[in-house]
Amino acid sequence: MKYKKIILISILTIGFVIRLSTLVQLSSTALFNPVCMDKHDQKTFHLWAQSILKHPFYVDGDAFYMAPLYPYFLALIYAISGGSVFFAGIVQALLDVFAIYLIYLLGKKIKDETTGLIAAGLYAFYQTIVLYSVAILSDGLITFLNICFIFSLYTALEKKRWSFWILSGIILGLAALAKPTILAFIPFVIVGFFIWPETRISPLKTKKKLSHILAVTLVGAIACIIVILPVTIRNYAVSGKFVPICTNGPVNWQIGNSTDSVGLFCYPQGELLSVTDPNFWKLLLRKLLLFFSSYEWPQNLSVYVAREIIPALNFAFVKFGLIVFPGIIGLILAARNRKNFLFIAFTIVQILWVVMFFITERYRLPAVSCLAVCAGFLITEVIFELRSKKIVKPLSMLAFAGILTYFFNWTPAQTIVEMQYKIFAKLSKTNIIYYLQNKNAHLAEKIAMDYLKLLPDDPDSHFFLACVMFNKGNIKQAEDQLVLTLQINPQHELAKKFLQEIRKKYSSVLPQQTLIFENKVQHTAREYEG
Repeated sequence: MKYKKIILISILTIGFVIRLSTLVQLSSTALFNPVCMDKHDQKTFHLWAQSILKHPFYVDGDAFYMAPLYPYFLALIYAISGGSVFFAGIVQALLDVFAIYLIYLLGKKIKDETTGLIAAGLYAFYQTIVLYSVAILSDGLITFLNICFIFSLYTALEKKRWSFWILSGIILGLAALAKPTILAFIPFVIVGFFIWPETRISPLKTKKKLSHILAVTLVGAIACIIVILPVTIRNYAVSGKFVPICTNGPVNWQIGNSTDSVGLFCYPQGELLSVTDPNFWKLLLRKLLLFFSSYEWPQNLSVYVAREIIPALNFAFVKFGLIVFPGIIGLILAARNRKNFLFIAFTIVQILWVVMFFITERYRLPAVSCLAVCAGFLITEVIFELRSKKIVKPLSMLAFAGILTYFFNWTPAQTIVEMQYKIFAKLSKTNIIYYLQNKNAHLAEKIAMDYLKLLPDDPDSHFFLACVMFNKGNIKQAEDQLVLTLQINPQHELAKKFLQEIRKKYSSVLPQQTLIFENKVQHTAREYEG
């Protein structure tokens, strides 16, 4: 219908505008420049991409530690754009808009067009994916390739052509090079072929289903292996070790499954738990509960910090809690159709692999894309039931989803929240110094103002703004911020020294009342020292 096409175009257009606006605003914050993001994946990927441009094969001369597709993808963008991080964000935003469209098509395959539209809308306005899709992080590409693969699998089953099976295998290989955990889905693919209601799923003329399954599995597997094989050969050539894709799997397993693991991204000190240890299963249950909690557990970026300094991000109003339990109920409803088994299994695998390791908001994104389709399934089902004048069943499903959402709407310990603001403070300082050194006082001021806005009680937020103001020649504003720094922390030695130097050099041009302020600050400092 024409109005549905208008809705789809509107979703895609608004989705792109929100992502582009978020990128523009993100680019002037302390959360964007990967050069300044020590101990963050953004800097790792940025430096990795630059190394690839210099040495495409050897890179760092060792087997890949992390999945390599995104750094090569980023290197390609850098090669085209001359190393522009902003251009990379634009490309990734477009890729995520394409993901919105694929989710719409996937919803149509799983149920109908209305389901697809609802799913696309939920994903388009999902706040966390909007942020991660334009950052120098691999999650947007991973999510896109995961959606692309499950869609290609259904397309191959319907078209029954070798070209589609080859394409599906290629996409699986690329998805594995972006995040190897997708390979855990392979056994379910084969089971799904047996459950699929049609016997003929390939161009073969035989009526034996097993022959079709063996044929398409072989074709898809060969295509997948051909994509992955160059990375395996490269890893062996540079390291002498058989590493199919990357080596960080055991490290991530240890992070999530040690005696002192908390279920989140936190490097443990304890020993690795055995799967026969009851504590392993207790921890697994804890991680399962953490997965379904509505809080967006941060790693590399915090959506809660970001949305305070990126106004455009607040237009993306969909949160995890709005999707997850309607999605779970929709998943159960979708199980009534045998054709949906592959999608259901894919969604469950996307949940379980996260739970098996550790919980972060970015790891949940592929599962969210699937759960958005499932939530669309539920909403479509509710609409159908209500139109059929059935009240109890649809309202019961919505009420159940609402109750679960309420009980899983947790607030984390204050230490987790405080840690994110400490990280933001450190990033702000690094960025301010970087931009002042590179003669970009305007951007340094913007970042300093963000720092002050979020952490007005941090003396360093005033001190660094003072540094920026002094650099711009605004001596009075610099002095005012130094005074405020010392009011918060009278023992701030750098602020004391800086203020004394300013007063000594510019005393003839400063208003007399500032000297009264100085006496008050010095008196406060003496009292603190006493």
